[in-house]
Amino acid sequence: MKVLIAVLVLLAAGCGQQPAAPRDSGVEGTTMVDGGCPPARDAPPCPDKPLSARLKVTRAGSDEAVATVTSGEDGRFRIALAPGDYTLHPANLAGTPLPIAQPVPVHVDANRFTTVEVAFDSGIRDAPTPPR
Repeated sequence: MKVLIAVLVLLAAGCGQQPAAPRDSGVEGTTMVDGGCPPARDAPPCPDKPLSARLKVTRAGSDEAVATVTSGEDGRFRIALAPGDYTLHPANLAGTPLPIAQPVPVHVDANRFTTVEVAFDSGIRDAPTPPR
C-alpha cells in the first residue's frame, strides 16, 4: 500500500509540468541590422551586420512566451521547439527605439529546424542625391 501511495504522489507531482522541448525541431537563424551608414554617392550600400538581440517566442495568436533567448554577438540563435506555428518578437538589447524589428511568424515542422533571418532597421537612411 505504501508503494502505491508513493507512486501516486510521484505521478501527481509530475502533473502540470511542461514536457521537455524536443531537440530535433525548432527555429534557428541570425539577427541582423542594416549597415547603418549612408553610402557615398555611387558606392555600394553598407553591408548588414550581426546584432545580438533578445527573441521572445510565442505560439501564434498568443502573448505568452514559450521561450526567450538572446542571439550571440555573431547574431546566431537556435531554439528547440515542438512542431507548430510561432511568432518571434525581437528586441534590441539597448532598450532603445532603434534598431527595431517586426515580429516574424515561423512554422516549425517535426524533425526540422526552420531557418530565419530577423532583420533590424537601424533607422539610418541614404542621403538623397543632390540635383545636378
